[in-house]
Amino acid sequence: MRERSVKESKKENKEGFFSVKGIDISIIFVAIFLSVFCLVFVYSALAFEMGEAKTVLKFLTLKSSDRTILKTVVYIVLGIVSMLVMSCVNYKKWREKLPILNIFSNPMLYYILSVGFFVFIEIMKHVGNDAGGETEKSALVGGGWLLKANNAYRWIHIPGLNISFQPSEIVKLLLIICFAIVIYNAGMCLEHYRGIALYLFLIAIPAFAVLKASSDLSGSLVVFGILFVMMLVGAPNPKKSISTAIVLVCAVLIAFGILIAMNHGKEEADIKPYQAKRLLAWLYPEDYPASADQTNQALYAIGSGGYFGEGIGNGMQKVKKLPEAQNDMIFALICEELGLVGGISVLALYFVLIFRMYMISLNLDNLFERMVVVGVITHVALQVIINVCVVTRLFPNTGIPLPLISSGGSSILFMYLELGLVLNIGKSVERN
Repeated sequence: MRERSVKESKKENKEGFFSVKGIDISIIFVAIFLSVFCLVFVYSALAFEMGEAKTVLKFLTLKSSDRTILKTVVYIVLGIVSMLVMSCVNYKKWREKLPILNIFSNPMLYYILSVGFFVFIEIMKHVGNDAGGETEKSALVGGGWLLKANNAYRWIHIPGLNISFQPSEIVKLLLIICFAIVIYNAGMCLEHYRGIALYLFLIAIPAFAVLKASSDLSGSLVVFGILFVMMLVGAPNPKKSISTAIVLVCAVLIAFGILIAMNHGKEEADIKPYQAKRLLAWLYPEDYPASADQTNQALYAIGSGGYFGEGIGNGMQKVKKLPEAQNDMIFALICEELGLVGGISVLALYFVLIFRMYMISLNLDNLFERMVVVGVITHVALQVIINVCVVTRLFPNTGIPLPLISSGGSSILFMYLELGLVLNIGKSVERN
């Protein structure tokens, strides 16, 4: 081990501020291939939505939807460039030359910034007039600093630049780095229940902030899930971590059971909160047809695709029937137009992506680096599992994008940055 570390330190001294040696090309290839799926099916969904084209071959017929396509292309290009830059940076060399960069090794920086985004949203909710109220699909509020869409405040808008971003996507990356540092510095505390309780309290705060400020239950659960899995992997006593996980799962199931019992039998319009409505629509779709409609349409799309699909651009459920076909329900669109074969192919690409990152994590000696890779793996895996299970009605309906495929600038860009971080870490792995 000592000989290896000496060898690695000599190797690092020879390298410059940027290095491409040792980058896992397979991860880059899979990520770009998934983005090709993104462009094809986002175009397919929007072309039909605007009633301007029937196949992806009629690109020139697009008018009002071409802005969304162009925006998606720009974010994919920015994401790929960011991933490549992130993967090439020799951060150890930069830290040696610029000691001020050591500030980024302080977990409080990432933690305060993560919570700060949602404190800002909560404050800005009460600034200015809430133009649009409950009826508008989207409106700028909070003095122009917030974009309110579907009665949720999930986007921060930068006035003047006309740019909006989803802070929950940035926060996932920041918190992965933050708690990787925490586990690296104080992982032995997780050997005791007091340490586990403190860790759970710390990760509950940003998860609650996402839910309270943005009304984003799915984002909150993903944030909590990523950091919880990092604890399970990094804890020195797996028995205590697993027993804690079992208690938490039971508590969540009981809470959901109480929520269902309190609302079942009410009129659909009277059910509060909206999470209860989605749970009831999942369990009793025939009793709550309006809330279950999106998932039902997704199932019709998957069923009509058969084994080989209707052909790219020829799916019909997206025509004023399947809401958010280019976002959360894009997997249903893929299955309708490419069939079961296309859906399995997409899942196979995700499996390869996760497997390559898993192999990197297995060969890492540094606990911080391993925790970062575990966090990114969990992020990708959780969103794929939840998205596919929602589309196939195995889970209640919740707004989770399919990584690198669903339309959305923030999710695409920051997912690429996370992959770039994994590629950077993976360069130190010896490959035989």
